[in-house]
Amino acid sequence: MAELLLGIDVGTSAVKAGLFDAEGPLFGLGRTAHAVSAPRPTWAECDPELWWRGILKSLAEACRQADVGPQDVAAVGMGVLFPVVVPLDRNARALHPAILYSDQRSLNQVRAIEDAIGRKRYEGMIGNNLVPGTCAVTSMAWLRDEKPEAYSKAATLASGNTFVAARLTGEFCADPSMVGLSGLVDISDPWRWSADLCEQVGIDADRLPRIAGAAEVIGGVSQAAARETGLRPGTPVVCGAGDVIVSAVGAGALSPDTLVYIAGSTDSVAMPVRQPTSGRRWACTGYVPRDTWLGIGANTSSGVSVEWFAREVLDRTGDAGLREMTQLAATSPPGSNRLLFLPYLQGERTPVWDPLARGMFVGLTSATTRADMARAVFEGTSFALRQLVDCAEDAAGQAPREIRAVGGGTNNDLWNQIKADVLQRPLQVLGFQETGALGGALLAGLGAGLYASFEEAVTVARSVGGTRTVEPDPMVAGLYDELFNLYERLYPQTQQIAHGLAAES
Repeated sequence: MAELLLGIDVGTSAVKAGLFDAEGPLFGLGRTAHAVSAPRPTWAECDPELWWRGILKSLAEACRQADVGPQDVAAVGMGVLFPVVVPLDRNARALHPAILYSDQRSLNQVRAIEDAIGRKRYEGMIGNNLVPGTCAVTSMAWLRDEKPEAYSKAATLASGNTFVAARLTGEFCADPSMVGLSGLVDISDPWRWSADLCEQVGIDADRLPRIAGAAEVIGGVSQAAARETGLRPGTPVVCGAGDVIVSAVGAGALSPDTLVYIAGSTDSVAMPVRQPTSGRRWACTGYVPRDTWLGIGANTSSGVSVEWFAREVLDRTGDAGLREMTQLAATSPPGSNRLLFLPYLQGERTPVWDPLARGMFVGLTSATTRADMARAVFEGTSFALRQLVDCAEDAAGQAPREIRAVGGGTNNDLWNQIKADVLQRPLQVLGFQETGALGGALLAGLGAGLYASFEEAVTVARSVGGTRTVEPDPMVAGLYDELFNLYERLYPQTQQIAHGLAAES
């Protein structure tokens, strides 16, 4: 068998490990679920040891399917959920659970930065939004203020790929995608920590990992990691990147012509751009080649909203809940009999960047059915997606030529059609869905010298699996345009009420 590349995909709810060869075919894939903890309302954290155990279990399953051993892996790459902050000791052991991107505990630290520097000035310096969780420095500052023992003992204030790479190699690093959303760099140069910003916000610069390229080999598998994983000692490991970045690689994103839509618990869109973008409606971070960036928009609770409705309204979970919800929604007409749903169940990122935003149904009457409510959830999350695409086009200054869709949320035909109808744009649904694992493997191959260039690696990604096109129905364009205009007015007109309701959270 040709040299195998291991792509690790650590997501919000599961770890995957895929074995590929340099031409792209998948030989084996393991998946291990893990739980996110919420010890208080609006908190979101995870024990990184769950990620590590998931990697071990998923790798073993991938090898079983491929009928190979871990020693047959030629190089390792990864994508890891982000932004994440976890304090690590010198042995890469967590001193506190990882604080996730959706965590809202650091509101006081946001206010402290606002008071010390000013929001407008600070956001102008970092080129991104000052919001809890998603601006990783707020979680670092929370650890400093609320868990001083963990902070003071930390050898590194790590991102997710810092943890995984360190457990594999003993080397501590973070790539420009993680660093670009840290709040501790100028977005025009996410390859260099800003000593000035560290000083102004009170974070010890010597606790930050070194910056390495996503496809840069940062070390070989250590003897200790080899014993745990079965990988050969010395197997090259690249730094890796944030999961959205790595999925964009695996989905074939090379230029602003391509927008990648990742449908999951959180919906994300990503578009490569040639210059860093800024503005309140959009996030920007480093991509893989040194002089490129990736614009990112994210809805915090799209898939979460569907899971919530199935669980709390239909009393169903998993695939059975999704099937029942879809069957119900299919019996309600487009527009859900003029019922709107705002999917802000965990606050919202793009485009409002408001951790206190809250979800709602608007337009309920005595004639409203559960079917209307089910379809309204699918439509509300699709309106949220339309906002992401609009933000992408505004920030990049151009419309993408294609929207390549991937992720668990693209496995539902009704939802796909609603999304295409709301966007009035074709969706190119990828036939190969494991773009996170594939992207990690491609980064590994690039670092190991199996590809001559990033462009060659992306060309391999685009050759895998093909696509199917979901065409929009022009007959519903006018209705969805009208409802989208109403949807966009919901948050501004209810913001103060939502903040009042969230005041005790």
